[in-house]
Amino acid sequence: MIRMKKVILPVWLLATFLLPALYAYNQAPKDEVLYELKPLKNNAFTFGEKLRYRIHYGLLTGGYADFQVSEKPEMVNSRQTYHIKVSGKSTGIVDMMFKVKDEYESYLDVEALVPWKAIKNVKEGNYTDKDVITFDHRRRTAVSRRGVLQIPEGTKDIISSIYYARSLDMTGAQPGDVFPVTFYLDHKNYEFRFRYLGRETIKVDAGTFKAIKVKPQVIEGRVFKDQEAITMWVTDDENKIPLLVQSEIWVGSLKAEIVTMDGLRNPQLAKLK
Repeated sequence: MIRMKKVILPVWLLATFLLPALYAYNQAPKDEVLYELKPLKNNAFTFGEKLRYRIHYGLLTGGYADFQVSEKPEMVNSRQTYHIKVSGKSTGIVDMMFKVKDEYESYLDVEALVPWKAIKNVKEGNYTDKDVITFDHRRRTAVSRRGVLQIPEGTKDIISSIYYARSLDMTGAQPGDVFPVTFYLDHKNYEFRFRYLGRETIKVDAGTFKAIKVKPQVIEGRVFKDQEAITMWVTDDENKIPLLVQSEIWVGSLKAEIVTMDGLRNPQLAKLK
């Protein structure tokens, strides 16, 4: 009996530890390509930045949206990240008629400006959607509850695409120039294009600013009437803070207007008063 146990124990150890390891080794791709991460320059935002927006449905204030960057780096996949949280909530009459409570999070690589993780928690009326997306930019995949998707180089999630766009240099841009951004949304890849329109001075709740005017091309047929239903103004300085977003959607006119901004990376040189 003792001899049998002596035989069974090594066999059990082999089956439990060695065979799965050999199987994994044999199944691993021998010629797998691992892509390098390219460092990108960011002079627009930093840790501790907080932005608040008021949402208008026509003349009616429908809610508020808050954009916050973590106070310090958070480690994901042994990389330093900006942990960005975005929350939107309906208020007043709109909240009584159609309650909205949306929360998004993105962990954006400090050096390469690509997301490693994104979280979506949406509640809009009777509609809810929750998902966690993990990005592997070395293998160019995105994994969510919907499965695995191959993604192009530098793919962002919807939140990190906004912050990445702020880092783009538009110093020498001419009207009509296009700045593309590839992003992931609901298990699909999209190309978001910012078309530069020029410079203007605009007044918002937070004051009067020199602004860069751009027109993002968005997904047609889901909410917006056409691909260029949105117009956006950002500060004409290194911060590139989104000041005003204006669009025509199927249910009317929609505006998101900045109310407060704190923890900016650079002086507010675009603010006139």
